[in-house]
Amino acid sequence: MINFVICDNKTDYIKEISKVVDRVMMGNNLDYKKHIFTEYNQDFLSLIHKKMSFKIYILDIQVKDKTAIQIAKIIRKTDIESMIIFLTAYYNEYLEEIVTSKFMFLDFINKKRNYKKELEITLNSVIENINKKHIIRFKSQNIIYTINVSDILYILRNKDRKCVIKTDFTKYEVNKSLKDLYNLLDDRFTYSHRACIVNEERIMVHDRKNKMITFDTGDKIDIVSSRFQLKN
Repeated sequence: MINFVICDNKTDYIKEISKVVDRVMMGNNLDYKKHIFTEYNQDFLSLIHKKMSFKIYILDIQVKDKTAIQIAKIIRKTDIESMIIFLTAYYNEYLEEIVTSKFMFLDFINKKRNYKKELEITLNSVIENINKKHIIRFKSQNIIYTINVSDILYILRNKDRKCVIKTDFTKYEVNKSLKDLYNLLDDRFTYSHRACIVNEERIMVHDRKNKMITFDTGDKIDIVSSRFQLKN
């Protein structure tokens, strides 16, 4: 799931930005959701701190009494992975401040210069990189699944010979073999047991005596071979 967080105090801009997002995502099999705001209020700030899959912020520089620069500082205190795109009709006024900032922003777009086309190009570039690096996509029972690899804690084969994919947010039960899923993953993943694959980057504790793995979310599994060892 990709979460687009859009904030602009003018509804006309929100409508046009939403159309660009829909147009970009129409050509992809990725799930997405738009979170629309007209001000940087408490609901917006709460969303920043909410545990969610990949976020792309599309922020108007000046909204009422707050700026996207202030908001970017808040985002980056706890989140260095989400993408930030700034939009403004006052491009020259903010150019130096944005360019010299350390927000790791993706783009700074001038609303007065074909901003819809530039935004579309930027988003297409992001989606292309997500498709290459962060997402596994597969089909099971006529359903196409797209899952952020970083969100996966473990994958296990249950008694019904189905695979359960546990992520930060939910569980998926799919009719795929464990081997097929393993072949979609990168070197962060390894077998803890012949019936279970784990994301080593998400392991907080490996209790070898009790054959127990605890993940950084507090989730635990005991499907662990006595021979399992962390690679790092």
